[in-house]
Amino acid sequence: MYYYEDLQIENHSQNSMPEHSDPPLSCAQGHRSSLILQTQEGGCICLLCFSNLISNPNSPTFHVSYALSQLSHAISQPNFLQSLLTFHIHIVISPLVQSLSSFDDEQMAGQVIELIAELCNAENSSVFGEFVARISDQLSSGALTWRTRQVYVKLLLFLEAIASTAEFLLFPFPIPAVGILLNCEKKNPYAFIRDKDAVIHNLVIGLQLPSEEIRGEILFVLYRISVLQCASKDDEGADILFAYCPKLLHLSLEALMRTQSDDVRLNCIALLKVLAQRGFLENAFWSDFSMMDICEADNFMRETNDTKHGASLNVLLSEAIKAPLLSPDSQVQIAALDLIFHCLSCEGFTGKQVQVLVDENIVDYIFEILRLSAEQVFRPRLAIGFTTLVSVLTHIAQVPFHPVQTETLKLILDGISNCPGIVSTKHAEEICIALTAMLRRHRDGEMGMLPEAFISTCSIFVALMKSPSSRGKSNILILVQEASTYAVLASLSIADKDSSQLLQSLILLKETCTFGHEVNSINSMSDMQTSNWALGLCQKNLLPWFIAAINEMEEESILGVLETFHFILDESCDTEGLEFTKNFLSISWFRLSFGCLGLHPTDKMKQRVYHIFSSIVDCLYGNGSGETIRDAALTLPTDPIDMLFLLGQKSNHSHQLFSCQTAVLQILNICSLCNEMIADNKLVLASLEQYILVNGSDLLYGTDWVPVIPLVNLYGLHRGLAKMSYQISYSSDAETIFFQLVIEKDLNLFSDEFHPTSLKWLFQQERISKALSFQMLQFCRNSSSISGQNTDLGNNSQYIDGREIAELVAMGDNLAPKLLVILLKQLLEETTSEHDIILVLNLTSLIISILPAASDQLCINGLGNAVHDLCHRLTSSSSTENCTIISRFIFIVLCSAQPETLSDDEAWLAVVMKFVDYLTCTVTQTEWTDEGLFVIGVLSLVLHHSTHDALVESSKFILLNSSLASMIRNTIDASYTNGSALIYQDEETHNVKILVFLLLLNYFYLRSLKAVLPGSVDWQDFLTTSDTNPPFPSIGILCQDLCRFMHFGSSLVKLLASYCLVELFTRITDQANRQQNDLNCTVGYLRNVVAVLEGLVFHSDIRVALNSGLCLSTLLSWDVCGVDNTGIIGTNKWCRMIVEELAMSLAAPCSLSKSFVMHHKPAVQLAAALLNLNGSPGWMRSLFDESCISGIIENLSPHNVTADVVLLFRELLDSRFLKPDQIDSVNHVFQACRKRIYKDNGQDESIGKQTRKVFPVSGGLGEVCEFLVHQISSDSSLDTNPSKPQVGSRLSTELELYFRSVSDLMDDTDA
Repeated sequence: MYYYEDLQIENHSQNSMPEHSDPPLSCAQGHRSSLILQTQEGGCICLLCFSNLISNPNSPTFHVSYALSQLSHAISQPNFLQSLLTFHIHIVISPLVQSLSSFDDEQMAGQVIELIAELCNAENSSVFGEFVARISDQLSSGALTWRTRQVYVKLLLFLEAIASTAEFLLFPFPIPAVGILLNCEKKNPYAFIRDKDAVIHNLVIGLQLPSEEIRGEILFVLYRISVLQCASKDDEGADILFAYCPKLLHLSLEALMRTQSDDVRLNCIALLKVLAQRGFLENAFWSDFSMMDICEADNFMRETNDTKHGASLNVLLSEAIKAPLLSPDSQVQIAALDLIFHCLSCEGFTGKQVQVLVDENIVDYIFEILRLSAEQVFRPRLAIGFTTLVSVLTHIAQVPFHPVQTETLKLILDGISNCPGIVSTKHAEEICIALTAMLRRHRDGEMGMLPEAFISTCSIFVALMKSPSSRGKSNILILVQEASTYAVLASLSIADKDSSQLLQSLILLKETCTFGHEVNSINSMSDMQTSNWALGLCQKNLLPWFIAAINEMEEESILGVLETFHFILDESCDTEGLEFTKNFLSISWFRLSFGCLGLHPTDKMKQRVYHIFSSIVDCLYGNGSGETIRDAALTLPTDPIDMLFLLGQKSNHSHQLFSCQTAVLQILNICSLCNEMIADNKLVLASLEQYILVNGSDLLYGTDWVPVIPLVNLYGLHRGLAKMSYQISYSSDAETIFFQLVIEKDLNLFSDEFHPTSLKWLFQQERISKALSFQMLQFCRNSSSISGQNTDLGNNSQYIDGREIAELVAMGDNLAPKLLVILLKQLLEETTSEHDIILVLNLTSLIISILPAASDQLCINGLGNAVHDLCHRLTSSSSTENCTIISRFIFIVLCSAQPETLSDDEAWLAVVMKFVDYLTCTVTQTEWTDEGLFVIGVLSLVLHHSTHDALVESSKFILLNSSLASMIRNTIDASYTNGSALIYQDEETHNVKILVFLLLLNYFYLRSLKAVLPGSVDWQDFLTTSDTNPPFPSIGILCQDLCRFMHFGSSLVKLLASYCLVELFTRITDQANRQQNDLNCTVGYLRNVVAVLEGLVFHSDIRVALNSGLCLSTLLSWDVCGVDNTGIIGTNKWCRMIVEELAMSLAAPCSLSKSFVMHHKPAVQLAAALLNLNGSPGWMRSLFDESCISGIIENLSPHNVTADVVLLFRELLDSRFLKPDQIDSVNHVFQACRKRIYKDNGQDESIGKQTRKVFPVSGGLGEVCEFLVHQISSDSSLDTNPSKPQVGSRLSTELELYFRSVSDLMDDTDA
């Protein structure tokens, strides 16, 4: 081991440099002082240690490099260099040359070459020849690899460059300090080469190596040797290259034909030129050399085994010279032409050889050079006449297939491309207008275009957009967009005949998008218009055409279209790009793409398809999401089955395999989310199980990122699909690892990367229920922080749509509703902050509001008990906010749940008791609050459910609660004391709100009282005055109070009071009919009620009018003690006026519409009630005389008949108002109407289906009131909407009753 410490040089600044320093007696290795040279800085270098260090191949390269740099620095000092050259140069020559083969380090080899050059170039240096000799010896040796031998070639070239300046510029490789070395005295390195034949032999062999760099260097060395030998003949005067001429010529021509480097071409042509000058080519053309020596060089060029050597060499020369002739480097072109000239100048180059050059089209290549040269001369003149060309274009663009159209377009294209400055903004606009009109007419079929003209037109637009005169011009952008649209549409119609026009139009489309973004950026405008234009063109035209024509397209065309789609995806704005992506996915894009790969399984197609996949993933899930697919594009297989095979491999030792598997999982995942199955479900599931089994440890404990979410989604999806198809077989071991993965990994199961089927299967697994519950809580927290308290996930792309969660809960075949209820109970039992509880309540409310059926599943799984715990937890504090939250949540649950699911009556009873206690306390202390009114809404729903045999005990508590009854009674008494002042109060005032909610409660109270406590109350008590006390605590409102509210109240108060009065009159009528008792009430009381009702029959709100009419008809049917029914009306002429108006309206010549009949429905009810009286008023017959009834019948048709019209005719029939012919006419219309009803019922699938009204998550008192009013309208028997299914049912009932009356009348007549 040689120690490098001996080579250390002590550095001193010039100011501190010692005046004299004696050299050391020896180095650390004991070498004598004569071998140690002192540097100017005061350090010293032991030359023997230096030689030993650089000669030893085991020496560290860092040490060797440092030693070379120190010696190179030292020889820049004259004293050191003079001493080294005079006494010790023989010590370092051999080690320096040997070091080139000892270390495979290109940088260090450069240091050695530079050091040798400096030593050879030094003044009075005599080592040049010795270096050349030693280097040539190394080259002549066959023991070195060509990698090492190349270093010696470079050094030999370097020394030759030192020796001669002749033709040095042909050498292309970098030479340090060449400018200084060229001034050296000329030396001839050829004389110092000992074994010239061996060197040439090895160099010729080296020409067969595949490296262009090595061939280029060898060609230059051979060229220089040939040049230098001209001045240095050997003893026999023979040319040393002559013996290698045949093989050398073929190898040189082959290298010239294969290379893509102009530098190598220059070296090769230089060698061939020298050989031609020395007659080698002439000899080769005529000599009959044996082909055995050169078969490896020209085997592929021989056409037959007996082809003469000269002919094959001539063909090889023709093929090899083509590429230099087409080179963009004029120096290469000139050298190639010079070589052809020397070949043609050879005496042995006959007409046969010239004919070969002509047959190989060499003349065409030469003329192409001349044409390009002429174009350079023509361009300045073209710029002068460009204005004339624009005016000519305006004319020829209007003439189909004009003779000079194509040439003019080419000239304009050349002018814009080669001289952009000659195009003014005005010229650009004129060109765009002319060419756009030309393309429009071509698209419309008015004018044809040659393919060359079409391509030139598109190219002109592209050149114009790149021209400075078009920069930032929005008017040019509009023209170019229009032209691009016409070009694309025109090319699509002929794409099967000429794909080049399609590709050119797509290039124009992409350039137009780029130009649009640039213009918008310059003008600070939005890219929306450009993006919408490009996306619209692709979606409406290009994409549908591509789907239809893909099987007939060539690969190049498919790639062009795919590249365009990819470009549009990457360039579009976020929103528009997302819509375009969704449009892609809606047409089964993945199956279509794999179809392209099946038709053309090339690397270009594969890369384009997978890059589009990655862009789709980026667009859906954010930038960078598809990077995995992009990175693995070239290594992924083209067949989905092969992709599945990759999943079965263990990937922990192969990063490339891991990357491919990740990309495959991501592709399968995005396909599944788009409901595209690119492989059979069983195959995919088997591959996923194999992947889990072989990579289980990496998935669970690996430190690298693994595609857990795609894997979990895919496994859950395909297990779910297998379950749906009753596929039972699966790997239990893989399932165990999978469940462990789900439990240990913090996955966002509610992200939009999970398929609903996968999510459903996951929520069916009891083994991961704890993890699922935790995920639900995490989802509540995350969604709240993103979307606010209401957990509205509609605009949050990170999570799945809220409807999917609601559907999962509403299905009932998974653990989601149970886990949600359990999670709420656990949070209530633990000392958890109320924030988490409220988040879960918000999520539950959101689920119910999206899909009300979810409330049923939640109630079945014990939501009632959770609500009880909730009330106990949150109402313990006096927070009004908590009361509102609980009330709103319970209201949402009760307004959505079906009665049969509300089975936890004891829990709900406790909740109701809590609410009633809260209500009585707060109203007593602070009067009515919004929270108290919300509680009234909840109590109303409880009473509503009791009418369907649910929450019966809870309803009884409300009905029999004396405190609640007293509180409501006092509020009602206080409200109507204002009398007519109610008219002037707005519905938004607090007092009116209170009255509205109490009327809502009163309506449901009346219905619940009949269902829960039947027979326990005398309904006639509600007709008494307020002084009479009811037999039990009643929260009901008396009839006289309801009439006051109907008369003085606002529109909503009138409506609710009318509903309550209808319900009250119905209960009184039922009780009277059941007990067969007369009504115990004064006629004066009833007349007052009639007076109020008559005034509301024509109210603007049809519901109020209908309720009033129904109440009037019901009241007229009562039997009052000692009083005839007509006595209630007395001498009041208001009823006659109502019926008279009805008769005149129905009989007037017109087409009765359903809305018209609906408007008169209250009057119809009153007329029917009057006709039904035992003694109807005499004026009824004068109103409904023969002409009036005939007029009404003429207006009837099967499509405008309503239940009330049938009721009116039934009463007219029973009262004997109808003539026989009138009965026949009515029967005919009603029969046709009944047939229509039967037909419509058979076609309308919505009959019998009722949708639940949705209560908003953040709904307030207004929404509560709206919902309860809707519920009242649904419960009511009034037909305010003729299109409702129950309306058709009532019409059928009335028709049956009418025909029954007709049958009875006929029986009476026959009797």
